[in-house]
Amino acid sequence: MGIKKILKSMLLFTFISLTLFASGCTEKDLSAEDIAARMLEKQDSIQDYSYTMHTTYYTGEKAIESEFKTIYKKPHMIKNFIQEPGKEEETLVLSDGEFRWTYAPDTNTVMKTKLPKTPEITKSDYLALIGITLNDSNVSLLGVEEIDNRETYLLKASPKETVESAAQYYTKVWIDKETWMPLKYEMYDSSGNLTAKTEIYDLKVNTGIPDSEFVFNIPDGAEIKTVG
Repeated sequence: MGIKKILKSMLLFTFISLTLFASGCTEKDLSAEDIAARMLEKQDSIQDYSYTMHTTYYTGEKAIESEFKTIYKKPHMIKNFIQEPGKEEETLVLSDGEFRWTYAPDTNTVMKTKLPKTPEITKSDYLALIGITLNDSNVSLLGVEEIDNRETYLLKASPKETVESAAQYYTKVWIDKETWMPLKYEMYDSSGNLTAKTEIYDLKVNTGIPDSEFVFNIPDGAEIKTVG
C-alpha cells in the first residue's frame, strides 16, 4: 500500500468526517446554514490535537493494515508518522506551513516541497463544502454508543440515488460528543460487507502543542530532493 493511497484515504476520511461532524446533533430539520454554524463553533475552539489512526482495508480474505500518528496545530501545521505494511520504520510527513517535508528512513531521503499559500478557511468555504456534500449524501443518526469510555453519536451516510457514479456503499461514523471529532468509521459495500475500518486512539485536544514540534531536522547524510 503506497503512501499516496494511504494519504488519499486520510483525505477521504477527513472529508466524510466534516460532513458527519456537522450533522452530529439530535435536532431535526436543521438547514445547511445551521449545521455550518454548529461546525464552525466547535472548530473555532480547537487549536491543536493529536491522535493515532489505525486503518484496516479488507480485500477478499486479506486484511491490509496501516497506521498514522498525527499532530496538528492551527493554522496549517501537521506532522504525520506513517507505518506502512511490510516496513519496520515509519515515514515522516511534516508540513510547517511553508514546506512539506517527507522523510523515508529506509532510503534516507528527504522530499522538500514548497506549499502554496493557503488562506484561512472562511465560513463561505465551509458552507460550500457542506452544501455539496449534503446534496450527495443521506445522513442519519443511528443512536449513541460508547467507545473507550467516550460517548459518541453513531451516524450513517449513504449516497443519494441521484449520484449515478457512486457505488451503493455506506459509511458508519462514531463522533465523540465531547470533542466533536470522529473516533471510528467503517465503510461497507452494496452487499453490506465491511471494506475498510479506521479507529482513533489516544485523542488529545488543545494541549498547547508548541511550534517547535513542527520544525524539521534533516537527518545526517540524508539526500534532499526539492520540488516546486
